[in-house]
Amino acid sequence: MMKLPVIATSAFLIAACSVTTPTPQITAAGLLDLDKKGKIELAGRGFTPHSEITLLLTTKDGVQSDIGYAVTPAPVADAKGNWTTTWSYGRFVKKKLVAEGDYSLIATDEDFIPLAQGTVTFKAP
Repeated sequence: MMKLPVIATSAFLIAACSVTTPTPQITAAGLLDLDKKGKIELAGRGFTPHSEITLLLTTKDGVQSDIGYAVTPAPVADAKGNWTTTWSYGRFVKKKLVAEGDYSLIATDEDFIPLAQGTVTFKAP
């Protein structure tokens, strides 16, 4: 008889943990003009607190490119698991790595393990 309450309690704890653990999400504020001086705010929530985030953009040729050199500040989750940064994406436009359309943006941990995926959309001015 003692095992039933223990099993029920364990099941409740597992369910409670899965409900309270947020799924990491990444967002970009608005559409991106194909502007050689373009900038956009990127944000994430639900990440491990105080963790460093690496951002990878899949170019029009299907190559994943680390955009860390072009974001300020470097994305690091705060105590609540949130972060914001500004991406200066003009080089991608200048080098014709992007064109009009949707592109995958992946947030990874420092070992490049994917944590969240979003989409950025470029449009002709």
